[in-house]
Amino acid sequence: MVYVPRVLGTTNFYRNILGALTLAALKLALPVAGRFPRPAYALARTAGWLAWRLRRGARRRVTNNLLPACGGDHALAIAASQKTFQNIASYYVDLATLPFRNGPTFEQEHIRLMGREHLPALLKPGPVLVASAHTGNPELAMLAVTQRGRSLVELVEPLSPPALSREMTRLREFAGGKVVYADYRGTREAFRKLRAGGMVAVMADRNLGRGGICTNLLGQKVLLPRGPWELARRSGATVVPLFLSRNFADDQTVWIEEPFTVPGEGDRDEALKSAAQHWANFFGTHLERDAGQWTVLEAFWETHSCG
Repeated sequence: MVYVPRVLGTTNFYRNILGALTLAALKLALPVAGRFPRPAYALARTAGWLAWRLRRGARRRVTNNLLPACGGDHALAIAASQKTFQNIASYYVDLATLPFRNGPTFEQEHIRLMGREHLPALLKPGPVLVASAHTGNPELAMLAVTQRGRSLVELVEPLSPPALSREMTRLREFAGGKVVYADYRGTREAFRKLRAGGMVAVMADRNLGRGGICTNLLGQKVLLPRGPWELARRSGATVVPLFLSRNFADDQTVWIEEPFTVPGEGDRDEALKSAAQHWANFFGTHLERDAGQWTVLEAFWETHSCG
């Protein structure tokens, strides 16, 4: 479910090198960061700041990504981009701490819930599709859901090298869900989960496949993925838009927006487009609230432009 940030557009060779270094750092940090999270988060914020200072190209891309959410104010977007880098670094500490987390205690001490009136939609029997974005760490929020007895399937992006994907999957599943890749096989498994009345969690802000749906996000025309809304339409699932904000270290605010459904009758394309736009409106409001939460490093508006 969570996007592990990387620089898209680099060659596969450099992606593999970066992935191998990430894997090595993750394994080295796991025993220490997992048991001593407070200093690990402080170190992560420093590492994020250094990356923000040194990686000019990535900093420029992130700043441009955040400009629409900052009302076109370049100074605000630059400040928000620093926060993005620090949040990315903190995400890896999140993963290292997952095996050591206590779900009920974590929720009480680290989660602030907004939209509590929509919480029953997550927990009631029947198929539920949680549609989130690359902000905060949804896996930490999902601890609260799985501790209440709901199992879930997470659709995630495969990474390079495969060893990194396997390690990330192993750590993510400590949150209580089953992790599958967002490919044909994983999508089929997610659909079966929904048809059986279960819960599936997806990211709806980056279009990884062919096609996509042209939507208006913060005044920009971009392609958003088609898959989440197709899954919801075919399964009859209730869609719960869920967004997160990292307050500091592992403290998070969870925003649960008003649930909706994707009509199974009528014009299929119109139903999917309407659902994607409805979700994008929620997401745009969340980005305007705190742009630095968005941990996407690619040139988003260029890569996914449409219309």
